[in-house]
Amino acid sequence: MVARQGDGPPVIVVDLAKTMPGRGAWLHPRRDCVSAAVRRRAFPSALRVPGLTVDPDDLAEAIGGITEGDGRQGRNR
Repeated sequence: MVARQGDGPPVIVVDLAKTMPGRGAWLHPRRDCVSAAVRRRAFPSALRVPGLTVDPDDLAEAIGGITEGDGRQGRNR
């Protein structure tokens, strides 16, 4: 995922193809990992975008296929 900045406030964009420019960050596709990262305010520092706010529900929807368990569901392993 990367932070995209434009006319409005910066937003997080899921970059599945890993081709977008800018600093990226990895995140496990699990709801508890998303919640922990939001709670810790990890995204602004990881993406180096001060003041970035993240709605965990919006991020979970953008990621899609988030699991509640151990994260094995939906993985390509």
